[in-house]
Amino acid sequence: MVNWLTVADSGKQAPKQLSKLQTVAIIIIAFVVVFASFYYLGFFDEFQPSTNTDTQGATSLTPARELEGTWKTAFPVTFYIRTDFETFGVLQEVGSENRSMIWTITATSDENVVDVEVQFTVSNRQLIADSGYTPDVSPMFLKGIISGTRLTLKTGDRTVAECNFTTDIITATWSDHWSMAYEQEVYTATNSLILTRQ
Repeated sequence: MVNWLTVADSGKQAPKQLSKLQTVAIIIIAFVVVFASFYYLGFFDEFQPSTNTDTQGATSLTPARELEGTWKTAFPVTFYIRTDFETFGVLQEVGSENRSMIWTITATSDENVVDVEVQFTVSNRQLIADSGYTPDVSPMFLKGIISGTRLTLKTGDRTVAECNFTTDIITATWSDHWSMAYEQEVYTATNSLILTRQ
């Protein structure tokens, strides 16, 4: 004997299960459509890392733009002085002075070149008699050449300083050598010139 109640019940449950599957499928399709709409409207663009493919209007920082701004020494730095005023051709130590420095760095059209205005004040100058030292002047206008995290300061063909930089610190070794009627050099100990971003 056939149990018509069981057959009827089983016939009623099949559409309910199909209905649940259809509901889940519709929800998944709706979610995908909403997600795709947001994607194509650019909603997720701000969460993507920026890339610097256009150097004119790039949003990421180039090496020059990383350095742009004002940098300052936290304390006076000792600069040593040598001349050949009395030795004619052989540089000798003639004294020292302390310098507090402010560098103003601006970008140029070349992302690997910056303009650097160096201002400094001098204190505690100590020179031997007849040193022949003719001080260099502030401000100085230098060109900075960037290679990786290295910055080389130049005036003409003359290298004035070699620096390393991070986002907030420049560590430099200054060695400026020039000729007038005689030779002069002003230099620091290795990496003793430290400037921080202001």
